[in-house]
Amino acid sequence: MKVPCEVMASKVIPMIRGELARELVARGHSKKEVAEILGVTIAAVSQYTSRKRGDTSDEEIKKIVKEIVDDFEAGRISKDDLNVKLCFVCSTVGRQGIE
Repeated sequence: MKVPCEVMASKVIPMIRGELARELVARGHSKKEVAEILGVTIAAVSQYTSRKRGDTSDEEIKKIVKEIVDDFEAGRISKDDLNVKLCFVCSTVGRQGIE
């Protein structure tokens, strides 16, 4: 049996990062820039954008991620604030019981 933190680390966080990467790239950010923002490699961003990694169909995650990217692009949150937002999304998903 996996404990909740294992599920979050192995499934949920990649789903959130993947959605963030896809949303940022769709809005015109380069893969290199997205990699720097998310603290991952360019190869990871490529895997996220091609949906080989971190794919989700969860509409709530997509909605929250779009709001986060809106705030980021408007300058209301910084790159460093993204980690806090990532924790917020992760806890939201955890409460919903997504596995």
